[in-house]
Amino acid sequence: MSQPKVVKDNEVSPFVMFDVHPQGEAHIGESDHLHLVKLCEKVRTRLTPPLAMSMRPHRVGMRNCLSLHLSNNIGVTLDLLITLTGNTVWPDDNEYAKGTRWYVNLTDATDMMWFLKTLELMTFQEE
Repeated sequence: MSQPKVVKDNEVSPFVMFDVHPQGEAHIGESDHLHLVKLCEKVRTRLTPPLAMSMRPHRVGMRNCLSLHLSNNIGVTLDLLITLTGNTVWPDDNEYAKGTRWYVNLTDATDMMWFLKTLELMTFQEE
């Protein structure tokens, strides 16, 4: 899986973060891409590489969730809760600055898989 192609917002369905056609590459709109870049930059600001990630899928009520626990080799940690809600919601600046856990809502499992892969490609690569 390579990084998604960034396209104009009107070239992606307004209901998803990633448009993915069968056997095709993923596309992400410019607005969501900017949010994703910001999230990755905030992760890298808080945690210096190399990074490790553990994942725990679970449910909160009827919602499917994925807890991500990120850590670096000096013991600094960060937790993200990814929840499938049918819409996309990003952490706000206050959450980035003060939150012990960042919350991200995504539309569906396809968005979650591409989100995780893109997070890995953009965040876990050592400079």
